Amino acid sequence: MSGSLRILGVSGSLRKESFNTRLLAALQPLAPEGMQIDAFDGLGDLPLYNQDLDLRSGGPDPVNRWRSAISEADGLIIVSPEYNGSIPGVVKNAIDWASRPMANAALHGKCVLTMVATPGRGLGRNALTDLGRVLHDTHAHVISGPWVVLSEAGDKLADVEDEESGQLVPTITDPFAKGIAGVQLNALAAAIKADAGEHAVAPLRAFFEAGRRMRSGA
Repeated sequence: MSGSLRILGVSGSLRKESFNTRLLAALQPLAPEGMQIDAFDGLGDLPLYNQDLDLRSGGPDPVNRWRSAISEADGLIIVSPEYNGSIPGVVKNAIDWASRPMANAALHGKCVLTMVATPGRGLGRNALTDLGRVLHDTHAHVISGPWVVLSEAGDKLADVEDEESGQLVPTITDPFAKGIAGVQLNALAAAIKADAGEHAVAPLRAFFEAGRRMRSGA
């Protein structure tokens, strides 16, 4: 793998002024050298998962775009709110589409970093727990804690003027959260370079290989 890493960033909130979208935008300055984070903006275009729409030739155009974006990226960052003590339906739906086709899904072996931003106090960990469990079942490799849980996000995110462009950019103002975010981004880079995702998908690939041998009589 080359020294550069292309990371696909996804906000699990469709709200225009979402704290999670702003948190995602605040990560690039904290990323290690050579890591480029590109935000995916089509989550709201995905239809509800319907196997009748998921054909051998592919799914609907928004789904194909989503799957291709994951496949072409070296890693994935999902920044999600917590709704009713869990992950939003739009996030679960996106994961469901990316977990198919089962034999060659875009999420197989992908290293994924998860974070959460919420305006509430003491919230977010349920969402990250459920998100990690769901991603584990898709045979992705999820970066372990300490997690970035940006509770009371309104007090920990601010628009700060960028010295080079002069534009206002979202910035994590809480030193502790900022430090953990940097650690997690470096952990994501290390996991990708170590091919950690291969360990997550190896049992599934062995299962399919055994099935092919049985069908061929080998």
